[in-house]
Amino acid sequence: MLDLTWDYRTDSRGDPDSESVLAEINGRYLAGPDAGQPLSSYTQMRADGSTAGGCWIYAGVYAGGVNRAASRVPHGGPSPSQSEWGWAWPANRRILYNRASADPDGNPWSERKKYVWWDAEQGRWVGNDVPDFVADRAPGSRPDPDLGGSAALAGDDPFIMQADGKGWLFAPKGMVDGPLPAHYEPQESPVANALYPQQQSPARITFARTDNLSAPSAGTPGADVYPYVFTTYRLTEHHTAGGMSRWLPYLSELQPEMFCEVSPELAAERGLENYGWATIISPRAAIEAKVLVTERMTPLVIGGRIVHQVGLPYHWGVGTDAIVSGDAANDLLGVTLDPNVQIQESKAGSCDIRVGRRPTGAELLRLIAGYQARSGATIETDNVRITDPARELADPKRED
Repeated sequence: MLDLTWDYRTDSRGDPDSESVLAEINGRYLAGPDAGQPLSSYTQMRADGSTAGGCWIYAGVYAGGVNRAASRVPHGGPSPSQSEWGWAWPANRRILYNRASADPDGNPWSERKKYVWWDAEQGRWVGNDVPDFVADRAPGSRPDPDLGGSAALAGDDPFIMQADGKGWLFAPKGMVDGPLPAHYEPQESPVANALYPQQQSPARITFARTDNLSAPSAGTPGADVYPYVFTTYRLTEHHTAGGMSRWLPYLSELQPEMFCEVSPELAAERGLENYGWATIISPRAAIEAKVLVTERMTPLVIGGRIVHQVGLPYHWGVGTDAIVSGDAANDLLGVTLDPNVQIQESKAGSCDIRVGRRPTGAELLRLIAGYQARSGATIETDNVRITDPARELADPKRED
């Protein structure tokens, strides 16, 4: 901590000047004829100590000593990439793998929609965006594959983040759950998997704990106890999450309290009133929120039945010194992990919603336990859906 750089310009209040911080994140030359000058691209970064930068993806945001993120040319300028409005990492490139917008010979697939192409006279890739490719590598080039990295990519290998530069339909290595992508429903879902007999990913990581029970999924007894889908989302008015936003007066004024967003149809079905209170119950917790009735939450027809969603921003939570506080959507969530990167499912779950504020203390625990009992949720609950054994036995993809 003592070696960190803090010598930024400061404003009248003594706070660090944000553009000075941005300039350091951008990076600069430390040696040579350009010492002190900002980097214009991450490709200029070196591992020999001659350059320094805070984060490679932002290299170029301060190219030429100008804050490119502050660019505000109307409509983003004349280019289809709209590259003169703001700045996109990396390198202000607006579409990744854009070399794929040209055929293997470097010609646009469509003259009307041409984006990036090979210019034989200039000997480099040009177009309406920063080429996401080695700028001077000709379409027909065939480098030595033993070189490794980007140096080994051929001139028609546009997917530069893959080892072979190809677009992959399947992953030949590194995946725990198989080489081909498949759709599975979340750990909790009142909706049956429309594509496969297997409801959830068989490789998902679960935790059998009494405080981490899961709602039965579609097709199993007890699924109707938690008949609705809840989904979490961010708010434009909030910065990242509640940990920062609850202590900022300006953001707290814009979003003063926790709410749940429901459709007019769901409001009518459950007797919910706009700006009234509602209690949302999952197998793990129950929270209260003010009701916001909007047409954004359109009821969906899935598998021949109507499925309602409850929208929950996840920025709130209990805080003793926060300007605003309230129940947190995170309390409703269970912990089930993706098998590859072990990210938890925190975007969807099953719930019930009812009018009024939630109870407290022992009454709250009894409410949650009552729902658990009616649904049959236990740590032994098997949430794999088997509703048509004949179909599953005839399915050649099944291995169990």
